[in-house]
Amino acid sequence: MTMLSNNVAQAPIDMNILIINLILSTAEKGLIQRRSSIDDTMICTFARGFMALNHKVTIVAAEEFRPLGNDPENIEMVYLPSQIKKVFKPSLLPWPKGLTTFLKKNSNNYDMVITSEAFSIASLIASRICPEKLIIWQEMAFHQKKMKKMPSKFWHNVIFKLLMKKPLIVPRSQKAHDFIAEYSTRVSKTIVDHGADAEILYPTETTTDSFVIVSRLVPGKNIDKMIASFSNFISNPAFSHYTLHIVGDGNMAQTIEKQIKDNNLEEKVKMHGFMTHIELASYLRQAKALLVNTSMDLNMVTIPEAIISGTPVVMNTLPTSANFVNDNHLGIAKDNWNENTLSEIVSSYDNYHTACIRMRDNLTNIGCAKKMINIFQHNI
Repeated sequence: MTMLSNNVAQAPIDMNILIINLILSTAEKGLIQRRSSIDDTMICTFARGFMALNHKVTIVAAEEFRPLGNDPENIEMVYLPSQIKKVFKPSLLPWPKGLTTFLKKNSNNYDMVITSEAFSIASLIASRICPEKLIIWQEMAFHQKKMKKMPSKFWHNVIFKLLMKKPLIVPRSQKAHDFIAEYSTRVSKTIVDHGADAEILYPTETTTDSFVIVSRLVPGKNIDKMIASFSNFISNPAFSHYTLHIVGDGNMAQTIEKQIKDNNLEEKVKMHGFMTHIELASYLRQAKALLVNTSMDLNMVTIPEAIISGTPVVMNTLPTSANFVNDNHLGIAKDNWNENTLSEIVSSYDNYHTACIRMRDNLTNIGCAKKMINIFQHNI
């Protein structure tokens, strides 16, 4: 297997960058919830990293995710409607109508093109039109489970190997690297995570005795288990003054509220609903830890967001960043964590906080944009 070099080249300035990221947010049971703004989405945050380095960015997204309000400032947005929606669901595998025409007409105007995922119709189209400019930013670390993994396995073994040989693949985690390297020799050794907005999310030396959960309130996020662990944690008189903040919305909000009430936790567990990053930032930076116990997510943007805020993470090992967190002492990643784990993170908070500060620059949107440009510049 041939690997691309990890050497860093001087990044060029004033590049014109196209990012094709059709899915802007996670849909619940196939239902896309349009927000008033997409400013806080991962891809817009990533785009602002390039913009801070004096590059121009255009984002192509699916029409179904167009915000109800205005587009993000200074980011040119192009929305393409999805077609054959019953087969190619916009929330899972959108087929963008007009992307081929758009790229044939405009690809010469861009210095670099980034698409999301090897298993993507947009990545296939871009691979056929502008492969020499293309980076496929790989998040998936496993075959999708739909139809017993058959579509994903067919795509990677046949379509990807035959029609998508030329583009450079940049993984978002080590697990994603190991997965996609089975199908391509054009895989970067350098990992480029999602990145978080360094202007909004930053550390503080003044913390509160609190934890924070940032999550959609849906099955699979296991909010109930985390509340139960927190309840056991505060049963210890030494920690009885701690507070848990829950940020997010979803169809399990009432169930969670009932759990809080039934366990007399109204004064200790605060539900805040959906928050923008500006609203969330103070809760995140002042917490002793971000809590994660998901059974449905491979990648979670909130994990790097917490780390660049100086906040360690207590998490299970399903997300692909688990090894990264443990290896760099950015928190505790273990399955079935409990109140004892919360005691451990509190007692060693200063050490974990220092490690988060040390890692911060690598995880900001600007740092991730720099890495992406350096990989591209070194390998074109």
